[in-house]
Amino acid sequence: MPTLKQLLVGTMFGRWLSTARDFFSLVRAPRVALGTTVNDQLAPRLLAQLCRPNDVFVDVGAHIGSVIAEVRHNCPSARIVAFEAMPDKVAWLTRKFPTATVHCCALSDQTGEAEFFVNLSQSGYSSLAEQQGSVRRIKVDRKRMDDLLDWADLIKIDVEGAELGVLRGAVKLIEKCQPLIMFESGPHDVLGFTKEGMFNFFSERNYGLLAPNRLAHRSSVMTLDSFLDGHEYPRRTTNYFAVPLTRLDEFRMRAASLSHRKPSRNVALEAASLAI
Repeated sequence: MPTLKQLLVGTMFGRWLSTARDFFSLVRAPRVALGTTVNDQLAPRLLAQLCRPNDVFVDVGAHIGSVIAEVRHNCPSARIVAFEAMPDKVAWLTRKFPTATVHCCALSDQTGEAEFFVNLSQSGYSSLAEQQGSVRRIKVDRKRMDDLLDWADLIKIDVEGAELGVLRGAVKLIEKCQPLIMFESGPHDVLGFTKEGMFNFFSERNYGLLAPNRLAHRSSVMTLDSFLDGHEYPRRTTNYFAVPLTRLDEFRMRAASLSHRKPSRNVALEAASLAI
């Protein structure tokens, strides 16, 4: 049976509650961590607004579809492809977003069956990485994005530390399509994937990394040292944008143009982050 949170996803009331929740998160956040909070709230909304008509948007680690709903709200004609490892979440996504293509698997650079750890208290933290506490172990299929997709314009990856595995399984797609990629990167290395490995993956493919609040501005892309420093307390952000350097000006102009639209909460968030 769907939870109340699931039922509210994509509804007007759900969007209002999400805005209220984010506002109170900002109010409660310690000043030293305010920049992280702002960037993490800005990232998915900015990504959704960068989606153009008929773009292929790929959501890896779709969970209950919060980001999909944001994309649908801002760009109804986007073609959405979702990946989720937990069968109950896949069933929900299929019902909630009937026009989306939903794959029930864990994306990786390997294929075959794998053990997946479902966090029973916070299902959003479920992952391929073994966890402590209250978890349920299930078997899932591991697949490579390169074997399932032939095009992507924007990609969001949030798989609790296994992001680099997803990327390594999508090399052909990334090199062919040069998509904008938003990915999560936390302070701890998981499953043998390192932050240095993540940075090098993108650098070798002529991508630059930026915090969400820097995408619309002329600042330099991150060096390895600045990327690593961004993970130290107080962290700069949890979500980063990886931008193909050949398209950096294009995405910067698209992000900057959002500030010329009618006033939005995204503009306020970005202004707050720049003031910190």
